[in-house]
Amino acid sequence: MEKHTKKIVGFNLIEVIIIIVISGVTSSIATGVISMHNSRTSSGTTYAELLQDEGVKSFLDVYSGVVNGYYENVDKNKAIDSAINGMMNYLGDEYTTYLNGDATDSLTNSLAGSYVGIGVYIKDGAIIESTFEDSPAEKAGLQKGDKIVGINNEDVTNKSLEEVTKMIKDKKGFITLSIIRNNQKQDVKVEVKEIDKPAITTTTLEKNGQNIGYMYIETFSTTVANQVEKALKRIDNDKISKLIIDLRNNGGGYLSAASDIASMFLEKGKKIYSLEDKDSIKDYNDETDEKKNLKVVLLVNDGTASASEILTAALKDSYGAEVVGTTTFGKGKVQQTKSLSDGTMVKYTTARWLRPNGECIDNIGIKPDYEVDLIKNENDEIIDTQLEKAIEVVLK
Repeated sequence: MEKHTKKIVGFNLIEVIIIIVISGVTSSIATGVISMHNSRTSSGTTYAELLQDEGVKSFLDVYSGVVNGYYENVDKNKAIDSAINGMMNYLGDEYTTYLNGDATDSLTNSLAGSYVGIGVYIKDGAIIESTFEDSPAEKAGLQKGDKIVGINNEDVTNKSLEEVTKMIKDKKGFITLSIIRNNQKQDVKVEVKEIDKPAITTTTLEKNGQNIGYMYIETFSTTVANQVEKALKRIDNDKISKLIIDLRNNGGGYLSAASDIASMFLEKGKKIYSLEDKDSIKDYNDETDEKKNLKVVLLVNDGTASASEILTAALKDSYGAEVVGTTTFGKGKVQQTKSLSDGTMVKYTTARWLRPNGECIDNIGIKPDYEVDLIKNENDEIIDTQLEKAIEVVLK
């Protein structure tokens, strides 16, 4: 991943720190919740203590002079944005960054585990591409290929996909969708509610007369552990003893989600990962009584990163799972996010994480037990040789 080292002209490090202090103090005063002597930053320092710094005092004079005396209007918000960016860039860590409003919304939405809707993917033309498992849409009988032409008796045939989606999400309770199926129009009553956003896909594969569970984990969202738990219960009920977990192109998400999933498999007391900060190394072990006796094979590639690598390492080192594919991305650092008063966010590295075997994979990755590349046939179609190998290994 490319590091961004562009310098912010006009602010040195101490100025960056001071501007951020000013931002925090100003924001708190505006909302009426700060007591100058008692209010503290998230790190425990009081604002009063920060303002005892001679550098801060000096900068306040400069800041006041620039804001009030510069020959053009000074956009304080942009100045502060630049200052925060400067601090993040100064640290020289590719994973430590300032996220503006759009970037904050994108990150938050990508990891959100739920949303308000009916539980469908809709493509251009307002055609249902698929329904989520156990969703209001599935329960109402909506199907792939249904074309939405009306919502609560309002014609939507000339509306854009975004407009149709917004109309559905903005409704409350039950709505009536008019759909076209097999050239016939019909009305379907469906509930709009908060539902889990699918983060996994599961199926059963059959090979040589044996059933194999297959689970693709797309992202480590806030609800993925609950979805995995339900899927494992179905696997247990079907008496399936072999499982392939596909983590290819899963860029990660919440560390806690990966840890929760690992705990479903490991014996109590087994190590999941360790965190190494500037002061110490702390081990994180399975504290649950739950465990599995499934034979597990993991599918990975160079898009398998972060939380995906944590789960891969935990199941490989502490559970005995085998790994098929290509070497993973190699993100061995853990970030913490901090929301700012203006709705933006900073993301900064707080520690390195270590495999149960003690190794740090940063810029190295996890090498699979079976190195397999995808290939193409004579028609330039991809053949999933990695999955084929995973099936072969799990059946051994």
